[in-house]
Amino acid sequence: MSGVQKYDQEKQLESIFEEIKAGFKKYDGLGNGDKQTALLKELTNKMQECKNLIKEYEREARTDGLAPQVLADRKKQMVQELNTYIGLKKHRQDEIAAKAELIGTSGRKGALPEKSREDTGTVELMAQGKATIKDTDDALIRAQKIVEDTIQIGTQTAETLHGQTKQMERVLNDLDEIHFTMKKASKVIRDLTRGIATDKFIMFLFMMMVVGVIVAIVLKIAKVGAKKKTTTTSPSPSPSPTSGRRLLGYSPDVWYHVAELIDLAS
Repeated sequence: MSGVQKYDQEKQLESIFEEIKAGFKKYDGLGNGDKQTALLKELTNKMQECKNLIKEYEREARTDGLAPQVLADRKKQMVQELNTYIGLKKHRQDEIAAKAELIGTSGRKGALPEKSREDTGTVELMAQGKATIKDTDDALIRAQKIVEDTIQIGTQTAETLHGQTKQMERVLNDLDEIHFTMKKASKVIRDLTRGIATDKFIMFLFMMMVVGVIVAIVLKIAKVGAKKKTTTTSPSPSPSPTSGRRLLGYSPDVWYHVAELIDLAS
């Protein structure tokens, strides 16, 4: 049991094993059958205590997470030592029974009570064994129920996780679709913005052209007016009726075109 820190149960077992070992040495020095039977009964109780300690040790070691191989080796060593003492006890009991048969109980005073006490010890051992078996069965039933409950909880947890996984997949798909829609909308907005900017530039050029045309026409009208004023102030032959009609007819057409261009610009 070296190499790993010992549990309290192991220390107690070592102490009890020493007591049992010393008890068997003491047994060999006893000559009275009653004392030997009482000592065997005492040793039997100690062995039962050892069984309980081994069970407690195994349960605590499993809870602490002791390596299975280490646990198995240490438990095997303890059980083997205990079985050795159990074998010695049975051997001593057989010796007592054999002596009783050889000597006979009819002519010996007190032989019957000794036999009765031995039988009583055997009955008590059987009762203790049955109680131990019952406790073991109850523990197994409880362990089985815990395992079943654990399996059920694990199944429910797995179903819940599966449903949550499906929901997460749907959310991811929705996010991908939203991302794609936003990307497409952003492209459409860029195209619209580019189109609006182009339309504004074209409108600006058109307005500049219209303004240029209007300015040219106004300058031309102003030039014609200035020329007409110069012609009126200087002595010159009076214009012919045909020439006057042409000048009068030209002026309304020019202003008509100017008004039309202004309407187009607006």
